[in-house]
Amino acid sequence: MITSPHLRPHVRRTALYITEPDARDELHFWTTSGWFDEEHTTSLISSFPNLNYADCSSFPLAAISFALPQLPITTLHLQKYSVTTDEFLDVLAAGAQTLQSLTVMFIDCYPSSSPPADSIPTIMSALKELRATCSMNLPLVPERIQMPSLQTLFSDVDDFEALSTCLPVSFKTLVIHTVEEAQSSSKILHVENLCLISENYWDGLPSCIDTIDTFTASSSIKHLELVLHKYIHSREPDVDLLHTFEEFLLNLHETGSFERLTLTFPGQTESRSYEHVFPSLRLLGLLDAIRMESSPISLSSGQR
Repeated sequence: MITSPHLRPHVRRTALYITEPDARDELHFWTTSGWFDEEHTTSLISSFPNLNYADCSSFPLAAISFALPQLPITTLHLQKYSVTTDEFLDVLAAGAQTLQSLTVMFIDCYPSSSPPADSIPTIMSALKELRATCSMNLPLVPERIQMPSLQTLFSDVDDFEALSTCLPVSFKTLVIHTVEEAQSSSKILHVENLCLISENYWDGLPSCIDTIDTFTASSSIKHLELVLHKYIHSREPDVDLLHTFEEFLLNLHETGSFERLTLTFPGQTESRSYEHVFPSLRLLGLLDAIRMESSPISLSSGQR
């Protein structure tokens, strides 16, 4: 592939893994330990002049940093790294003018051996979507990174406090897992679109209310999406739970900006069993849709 002048210009998406990849639709390159050096990996990623999507797992960050200014990559996924803060920031700086969507998963950043030099923060002017999950010590703070065009954040609650300090006025959409007994937040977000992911099916509705009250200015929410995962042990909805949550949303509609609710049940195939829920919202036209697959907010946040 690398030596083919006819095929390389047509490659738009690729996954670059040091370990054996999962089966996906994109083109994969599995680099073996015998080919794991900076010269070859830099040559590999740089060999596709029209690459706009790269999914990298344990692929050398130095090679990615070298390639980003030269390639039209707008979507970058980074996962399974243990790197210094400087190495991670170098990648972000390299893609500061071009990256529009960034996903970081299972990344652990540790301090560099040399003390951080006083410098101007990197401004990721093109970045619109950020997904940061299952990671530790990400240096995503205003002193190091600024994202003035960011519109959508998908985040674990554990990373949310630090990430929230970087969010600009243009920020509109938050996708976050619900939390049990949410602690107070140092920053309240004014978001128009909020997606809450619950692993507790209908039993997660109280946590949805807690999460909304803890992290957002509820009066600013226009579109709320609930992603409710159902498992074998999941119970059918409790009437009192449904009524309490419906009253909560009716109050948001009367006193704030709330306009519509989307319910998403991943993996479920039958929507008729949910047609009786939230009758008052349905009567007012506030129950927008009941979906069995990925919903608009989830899709806009980079879920695939």
